[in-house]
Amino acid sequence: MKEKRAYVTGADRGLGLELVKKLLKKDYMVFAGAFMPDEKGLSELENQYSKQLKTVKVDVSSDESVLSAAKEISRETDYLNLLINNAGIAKDRSETILDTMYYDDMLRLFNVNSLGTLRVTKSVINLLLKGEPKLLVNISSAAASVGTVTRKNQYGYTMSKAAVNMQSKLIYNTFHNQGLEVRAVHPGWMHTSIFGNADVMKDATFEPDEAAGLILESVFQPLKDEGHIFIENNGKPMPY
Repeated sequence: MKEKRAYVTGADRGLGLELVKKLLKKDYMVFAGAFMPDEKGLSELENQYSKQLKTVKVDVSSDESVLSAAKEISRETDYLNLLINNAGIAKDRSETILDTMYYDDMLRLFNVNSLGTLRVTKSVINLLLKGEPKLLVNISSAAASVGTVTRKNQYGYTMSKAAVNMQSKLIYNTFHNQGLEVRAVHPGWMHTSIFGNADVMKDATFEPDEAAGLILESVFQPLKDEGHIFIENNGKPMPY
């Protein structure tokens, strides 16, 4: 049986790092997309999994960086079984429509969360299509759900995550008949530093390691509603 190979972006800390840890324990060879040089979690893992883990520098907001990372990965492998687009940001100072709109924040959110995810998928889609099995997982958010949203602010974050769902479904429609499974996953409310300070999320429901375990358990299962690819971390369909 061929070795299973995965590429995970935003792997420096939080959910991304925990996903990498769990994939390594499942005997995957993992290409870990790194962006934060001050974070040491991947370096420590490399000491333990020197033959399985390769850290790849990638800034998902940059075409050049994403393509460079893809070339580096393609020198090491001619296929991928799993791509997890986890890299994302949440900074969004905009309040309601009656308040100041920080369009610079919004552009940054779309560039990283929406286009960054698309850039990475595009850069390695040929490798992913050669994998058997093959799975694309885009980390989305409950904030992307138009059907359930109650908030009145965070225009950039919510819209950028909704765009992740749309691109996920477009890719599903394009490649599902070639065996590519696609999931857009709400990881759950997690205790992470996505807002810059983990204390902001201290009351969150999940720690990253727990969320990572649930995600990896659910995304490999058949969809509970065929064709409905937006799911919670437990596999339950979420309203688009």
